[in-house]
Amino acid sequence: MATTDLTSRVTWAGACTVAVMSGGAWWLGGAPVAAAVAGGGAIALVNFRWLARDVGRAVSLVIEGRGGLARFGRIGLRQFVTFGGLGLLIANGWVHPAAVGVGLASLPPVLFVQGLLHARKD
Repeated sequence: MATTDLTSRVTWAGACTVAVMSGGAWWLGGAPVAAAVAGGGAIALVNFRWLARDVGRAVSLVIEGRGGLARFGRIGLRQFVTFGGLGLLIANGWVHPAAVGVGLASLPPVLFVQGLLHARKD
């Protein structure tokens, strides 16, 4: 499975998972909880896509022999954007912090299931 194929499959399955979880959260806790689950899931998925792209670029730079420390500065930018997004989401007090964690936790099971599905094909 190519990296772009895995990234696309995980993003699609993750978005569906977050949508279902947000719907359940709306039913159980109302709009603030659903927004928190959706926001946490969106941050997790965007961070995953950005990480996959950065790792691909870093590997190609190292293979080409152009991998200096200055070229890897964008990887640190991903962390600042992710933590900034989480901070804005929680600091405003509009959403429930534990529900943000539930949204963030939606990514690992999706990665696990996609890995199992890929292993089953081989």
